[in-house]
Amino acid sequence: MVPLRAAGPSDAEAWTALHLHCLDETYRPLFGDAFADRQQAAAGRTAGYDRALLADPAVRTLLAFDEGGTALGLVSAGPAPAAWEERAGVPAPLVPRQLFQLYVLRAAHGTGLGAALLDAALGPADAYLWIMDGNARAERFYVKHGFRALAESFPAGGPWAGQHMHRMLRREPA
Repeated sequence: MVPLRAAGPSDAEAWTALHLHCLDETYRPLFGDAFADRQQAAAGRTAGYDRALLADPAVRTLLAFDEGGTALGLVSAGPAPAAWEERAGVPAPLVPRQLFQLYVLRAAHGTGLGAALLDAALGPADAYLWIMDGNARAERFYVKHGFRALAESFPAGGPWAGQHMHRMLRREPA
């Protein structure tokens, strides 16, 4: 099993470097070079978002490392809704917990690392997440872990502009 550890403000630089690397690996093949280049150009915005997550005591943040100490994945989850959701006027969440980020380097796909990060951040709790429309690989992963897509689609903003996203929801069995 790959070691996981809690992450905090002192991890901000490494967190953002991994986050940006994973964004590039994930979205360049899906949405093209122009989209991926906008993500990289917004690195300062991403770093600010990451610093805020890492500093928030209500948000659970974890990093995964290989035996050599190289970061392979990250996850963050916390109370919902996120501030951007309120600003964007999206409908209120159905549950009070959100998965904000879950990224694993492509080299670690299929190893169970994503599932370990998801479980460590959320356990079996009710939660929701936002996913970019067209990210079929991620959607299959979340369905496998009990999430279902909601019948909604919202335009993304900022460096995500030009794409749409939707929520996925998971509820514990009653």
